[in-house]
Amino acid sequence: MKTGTQASSAPDGALQLFLFAMTNPRLFAGYALYGLSTVLLTLALKYGELSLVYPVIALTYVWVTALSVFVFGESINPWKLAGLTTVVIGVAILGRASRR
Repeated sequence: MKTGTQASSAPDGALQLFLFAMTNPRLFAGYALYGLSTVLLTLALKYGELSLVYPVIALTYVWVTALSVFVFGESINPWKLAGLTTVVIGVAILGRASRR
């Protein structure tokens, strides 16, 4: 979605913004993937254990940060790294606890 929004300036007005999103292939693909992730989340919540599914969803922060560094060249500072490490450790602890 970020790549699609950087392609050109977004227009003013709801209808023009909607048409922009529908005619911009990168932005459309981003929203389509977001919709797919919503469907998969719904299935995970229906069939999965809630106390495990939501912590795994927290790993989204880790993936988004990693991809922003590798794809967009964004920087990561020690505070971000510490936060991401905390999330990963927390998810690992919850994952181990759910096996017992």
